Amino acid sequence: HNSRYRGRGGGYRSGGRGGGEWVEGVDKLAELHGHKQLVRVVTLVTEPNGRQVIYSAGQDRSVRVWDLSLPRNQQCTNCVEIGDDVGAVLVASGWLFVGIPGRLKCWNMSDNSQFDLQGHQGQVHSIVPYTEQGMIFSGGEDRAILAWRFNGQSGAFEQVGAMQGHTGAILQLQVVANLLFSGSMDGTIRVWDLNSAQCVHTCMAHNMPVMGILVWENHLLSCSLDGTVKVWTWNAPNLDLTYTHNMVQNEQIGVLGMCGSLNAQNVPVLVAACNDNSIRFFELPSFNSLGTLKQRKDVRCVNSGPGMFFAGHSDGTVRAWKWV
Repeated sequence: HNSRYRGRGGGYRSGGRGGGEWVEGVDKLAELHGHKQLVRVVTLVTEPNGRQVIYSAGQDRSVRVWDLSLPRNQQCTNCVEIGDDVGAVLVASGWLFVGIPGRLKCWNMSDNSQFDLQGHQGQVHSIVPYTEQGMIFSGGEDRAILAWRFNGQSGAFEQVGAMQGHTGAILQLQVVANLLFSGSMDGTIRVWDLNSAQCVHTCMAHNMPVMGILVWENHLLSCSLDGTVKVWTWNAPNLDLTYTHNMVQNEQIGVLGMCGSLNAQNVPVLVAACNDNSIRFFELPSFNSLGTLKQRKDVRCVNSGPGMFFAGHSDGTVRAWKWV
């Protein structure tokens, strides 16, 4: 692998066949090996003791914990066997939630007590916190969004509601104030009022599955296998389309996931995982291209943390880069 690096303020040139693309201000931080199959989730977690670690999970039925401050080959500090294919992970308010077919597994991170939340049919694709209410929402293959609330008396979470309406699997959830946005295989984004638990808007967003949604300033961004990223503005009761960006002109290169990040100059950057084995970078709000990182294996998910971003790959590799 003939990756070439330049010092601080340089960039990163990815090697391999058809490589040679250049991304200014990106430097490789780590390449983490341990997962045996594709990685669906990579997320940065601040543990109760203040240590920052990466959690990764996926098809090999395990959650791995990585500490990048440790020497190479000693960075995996824990591997928890989950027993089934992991679709989603959330760490919030001292709890670890892991979505697997048919249920959420929950751990109280302070005393390590564990229990299961039954309710879903099929895989769970997204779990998000609604911190103000001590709640979480989960969505997945069964097209339902389930609401769970912490019960202080029992010390556990209990299902307190279900929101139905999507005609395809739910792939991504995002909570903003008292609204929940859901993106689905059915190509729609639905907007739910969390005070009434009612769907207040349905938007035919894409003509293929909505793979990701994220909030940026007062906009919602959505990405899809149809090769577009769309920028929406919530003008209650409507989600108005503000801008459509085609990943590659005249080519349908699907977007598998995306995250937002601030580069070393504090410029907001959209990081997009595409199904041509690439990660593409765009400055926001202009969508000017900042370059492409070609990868040897397809990228299944991307996520970010302060000054860095991560990718999970189909061969089980987890990679981390930093902005310089």
